[in-house]
Amino acid sequence: MTGYAHRVRMRHLVGIGLVAATVSVVPATSATAAETVLARRPSVTLKVGNAPTTPVVSGDRVFVSNKADGTVTVIDRATNTVVDTLAVGLSPGTPLASADRLYVPLTGEWKIAVINTQTLELITRIPVGDSPLTPVMSSAGATLVVPNSGSGSVTLVDAATGELRATVPVGIRPTTPVAGFGKQSQSFLDRVYVPNQGSDTVSIVDTRKAAVIGTVVVGGAPGEPAVSPPLSSGDVVYVPNLNSSTTTVFTQADGTVLGQIATGGGPVRPSSNVNGGLVFIPNSQSGTVSVFDVAKQGVVRTLRIGKNPGPGAKSPDGSTVYVPNTGGTTMGIIDATRGTLAAILRVGPHPSTPAVAGTKLFVSNDLGTVTVVDVGQRLWPTAPWPVKVEAHKGRALVAWHKPRSAGVGRVLHYNVFASTGQSCSTRHTSCVIRGLPSGQRVTFEVRAVNRLAAGNAATSRAALIR
Repeated sequence: MTGYAHRVRMRHLVGIGLVAATVSVVPATSATAAETVLARRPSVTLKVGNAPTTPVVSGDRVFVSNKADGTVTVIDRATNTVVDTLAVGLSPGTPLASADRLYVPLTGEWKIAVINTQTLELITRIPVGDSPLTPVMSSAGATLVVPNSGSGSVTLVDAATGELRATVPVGIRPTTPVAGFGKQSQSFLDRVYVPNQGSDTVSIVDTRKAAVIGTVVVGGAPGEPAVSPPLSSGDVVYVPNLNSSTTTVFTQADGTVLGQIATGGGPVRPSSNVNGGLVFIPNSQSGTVSVFDVAKQGVVRTLRIGKNPGPGAKSPDGSTVYVPNTGGTTMGIIDATRGTLAAILRVGPHPSTPAVAGTKLFVSNDLGTVTVVDVGQRLWPTAPWPVKVEAHKGRALVAWHKPRSAGVGRVLHYNVFASTGQSCSTRHTSCVIRGLPSGQRVTFEVRAVNRLAAGNAATSRAALIR
C-alpha cells in the first residue's frame, strides 16, 4: 500500500448555534450523541480539513476534499459524524461521485485519484493533463471526462477499466463541463459540453468518437453549464457568461444558439425546477438570482438573495433550490415551483454549494468545517402578515403582525425592504423608511428573523409615494 493510500482515523463533532460570532463545542462520544444534537438544534458543525471544497454524496456517505491538506474527509450522513480521513495527493478539488467510485482531481499532480466509496481504498491515480478540475461522467456511463484547465484539453477515461482512451484538444482554460441528456436523441448521452473560459466558446465533445463535433460561440468567460432536465420539453444547454452578464441558450442537437438571457453581473451555473419551466441563475456579482420563465421566454423575477451567490443545488424532488451566498454566511432557499425566495438560512462563513442528502444539507465553509442542517424541520418563521403602509412626504410607516410561527426559538428582529432599495431593521412590528422617490408606487417586503434564518416574506400592496 502506498503512502497515499493510508487512512487517518478522525472523529470530531462541533456543534454550532449559528448566532453570529458564537460557537459552542459538543463532544460526539457516540452516533446517538450526534443525532441528538441535530434533533435539538437542527444544525451541527463537523471539523474537517483546511480549505474544504464542495461536498458530494455517495450512498450513505458524504465526501469532502480538503485542498490545503491533500485529504478527503468521509462523513456518515445518518449519524452526522466524521468516520475517516483519506490521504489522496496534492491540492484535491471537488470530486465526482459515480456508482461506487469517487474521482478526485489532484490539481497539484495532474492526476485523478480513484477511491472505492464502499471500502474507502485508493484504487489508482490516473495521469491526466495540466490542472485538472472536477470531472463529469457521460450520461451513457461509459466515459469519465476530465477538463484540463492548463492544457486546453479534456482527458477521456474508460469508466469500466480506468484506462486512458484519448486526450481531446478543446479551447483555452476549459472548466467543468456538463453531460448531455436528450429525449429526442440517444446520441446526446455520449456528448459533453465543455466551456472554454479563455476562448468564450463551448466545445461539443462526442465521447464515443473522442472528437470535438462542434464549437458554439457564447459570451465572456463561460462557466459550468446546465442542461434542461429530463421532464422538460426542450433539449437545450444553458451557459452562464461570467463577464457578459448573460446566459447563452443553445440546442443540444447542433449547437444552434436560441438566444441570450440578460441576467445580473457574474452569472454562474443555473438550476431549474423539476419540469424545467423555471430556470434559476445566480448572479455572483449582483447578489441576486434571475428567474427565467421558459414559456414566457424572459426573466420574470429577480430575487435579492445575499452576497456573491454561487451555483445552487436542488432537493431530491426538484421543488427547492439551495443557493449559497459564498461571500457571506447564509444560504438562500428558493421555492422552485413558485419561483420565490422562501427563506435565508445561516450556515457559516463563505459557504459552498451544498450536498443534498434527503432533508439534510452538508455545507463546507472556510473555517475548515462542514455545517449539517436538517431542513425537514420547520426552521424559519412564517410570513408576518398582513403588511400595511402609510406613505407621506417621501417616507412610509410600514406595520405588520407577528408571524404565527417563529420557527426555531423566537423572532429576534424583522428586516424590511422597499422595492426601490431602501430598508430598515427593527425588533418591533413597525418601522419608518425614508428617502422614497416621490410619485412612484412602492411595495414593501417584511421577513421575521430567528437565530437560524430569515423566514417567509410578507409583501404589501403597492403604495403611492407622495
